[in-house]
Amino acid sequence: MGVHVVSKLDNRQHASFNLEAAAQSELAESSVRIRPLLLSLTSNNLTYALLGEILHWWDAYPVSANYPAPYNDPTKWGIVPAWGYATIEESTIPDLAKGTLLYGFWPTSDVPTDLKLTRGSPEAHWIEINPHRQQLMPLYNRYTIAPSSNSIADLKLDSMSESARDELDRMAWTALFIGGVAGYLLAEYVFPADAEAQKPIHPLGDQAGLPWSRSDADLSSAVVVNLAASTKTARVFTYFLSRRQVKPLGLMQVTSSIERAAEADRNLGSEVPSIAVRYGDIGSTESAEWLAARKAEKVVIVDFGGRDNAVEDVLALIKGDARLQHCEVVIVQVGNEQKVYSMQEVIAGRAAMEKLGKVQFNTSGVQDTILASGDVEGYFKRRSARWEKWLDERHLSVPGMEIVFGKGVLSAGGIEGGWEKLCNGQVAPEEGLVYKMQ
Repeated sequence: MGVHVVSKLDNRQHASFNLEAAAQSELAESSVRIRPLLLSLTSNNLTYALLGEILHWWDAYPVSANYPAPYNDPTKWGIVPAWGYATIEESTIPDLAKGTLLYGFWPTSDVPTDLKLTRGSPEAHWIEINPHRQQLMPLYNRYTIAPSSNSIADLKLDSMSESARDELDRMAWTALFIGGVAGYLLAEYVFPADAEAQKPIHPLGDQAGLPWSRSDADLSSAVVVNLAASTKTARVFTYFLSRRQVKPLGLMQVTSSIERAAEADRNLGSEVPSIAVRYGDIGSTESAEWLAARKAEKVVIVDFGGRDNAVEDVLALIKGDARLQHCEVVIVQVGNEQKVYSMQEVIAGRAAMEKLGKVQFNTSGVQDTILASGDVEGYFKRRSARWEKWLDERHLSVPGMEIVFGKGVLSAGGIEGGWEKLCNGQVAPEEGLVYKMQ
């Protein structure tokens, strides 16, 4: 059984090791013992490591005193969690039987791990209540029962039926895109189609106590500029924008993969005029002419992890063209570039956010606001239906993207190799890293 750990001081330093099977302690009441089955690795995992202390992601699965030195030191080493699926191996909860498949936030290991769960809302949702996890944002403590066929459990492609292969594929895409939650919330709640009829939610959620007016959220007279437009959240956001009635005046997709972005926009058949722009061409005459032709009153920059200075380049384009200088500018920060950041870069990034007036987006904060409104069952029902539709049409939204399956934790073909690729920015836009853990 393998475990992957990452240095809290330098996230580029990481290690994997085998852990000998040990006698299992008696499982506590209201608990399940799980083993991860299918995990994804994305740029989000780098963020979990980068901000693990501040936002308590390290708390989800602390390193054990039973790990070999030095990896048993929780002040220096931690386990970066990942989204995906796990199976229940033992349970003291009557409604969660052995063999049940759960979707959620798991350790990057294939070692049996205990969770303490209480029933959540709606049905099939369960909440982790261990004391050491209570400073985690609620999104990361929510687990859901995932219906599955018996043939999915061993993940052996050569012996799977066609229906089981399709099931595995949908599971892999769901793990990789985290169920499309961030993109869905941005398009449907932060920037709702009808900002007059539906009160928009601040990108951090209402708990932040910050203003987010209907005017802030209205895209009907705006051009949307997606930075890092080929990232997973950006593609989901663009998909949901294309499927609503009230659309922005234009969509500028800034990416290093302009062919893929342009193909996706053509596939979606949206009525929104769009242009795919390379980072180096943000300030070009073509970009300025296209942007000015939209005759927008507002430019909404959604930064999904754009390369250095991309935001500044867009702002310079707007300020440098008399036809655009009247535009209101709104900047929403969603993600980070696929790389390991130094502390100096983190500090500089925070200063830049304040200087540029960026508004931070937080998936859990927005979802928590929706759930606090009381529309719990309706929200999850709508979200699930929209995600299933996205899965049906995923070839439109992410043309050319393929799931790259790895195996286990150890070696270049496992979580260990995937982390190395993430740290070095070597995961291509058309690759999706998913690992079979059993």
